[in-house]
Amino acid sequence: MSIVERAKNIIFKPTDEWNVIAAEPATIGRLFTGYAMPLALIPALMGIAAAVLFNSLLSEYVAGGTVELTASDLVTEMVMGYVLGLVLLMAMAYLVKAISPSFNGGNELIQATKLIIYAGTPAWVFAIFLIIPFLGFIGYIGGLAYSVYLIYLGLHPVLRVPKEKVAGMTVVVILAYLVGSVIVYIVQQSFTGLGGATSTLSGA
Repeated sequence: MSIVERAKNIIFKPTDEWNVIAAEPATIGRLFTGYAMPLALIPALMGIAAAVLFNSLLSEYVAGGTVELTASDLVTEMVMGYVLGLVLLMAMAYLVKAISPSFNGGNELIQATKLIIYAGTPAWVFAIFLIIPFLGFIGYIGGLAYSVYLIYLGLHPVLRVPKEKVAGMTVVVILAYLVGSVIVYIVQQSFTGLGGATSTLSGA
């Protein structure tokens, strides 16, 4: 199945597609190189495009002074956000594998990786709209919310979590992801030293 067809199916008919995903063979390497890595480029590239086209978030105040962010600064932070975002995905897959048995679900790493990666589809795809000021950001937030819903829908078919425990595990997964995102942000800023100016644009 092509990346475009899979993305379309998981967005528009997620219930059916999760059943297909649950049963199909996969490898972690293929899930990342054939799906996550290409789609995760969307928020990074859209962030750079938005910064260039609209000249937004190119400066910030640090210790009372103004720091001008160059094109090189933007690219550096976008690359860092891209790489750390992929690392967070893998960490989340391991976490889901670890906690799933506590909710009477399976603990297969491949299945956990499928869940986390394919659930991220709308967050990546909807980032296309980041090029549109304000409305694009709202659309991107909508994509994140839909990703949460996809996790909720996918836990039962992919990891065999009993339906009565799906809501509870969804909450735990999202809370863990929020904590992980904060850690990624801190690490990213410690390396780049650019503050939060481009984080919104990159979708981090």
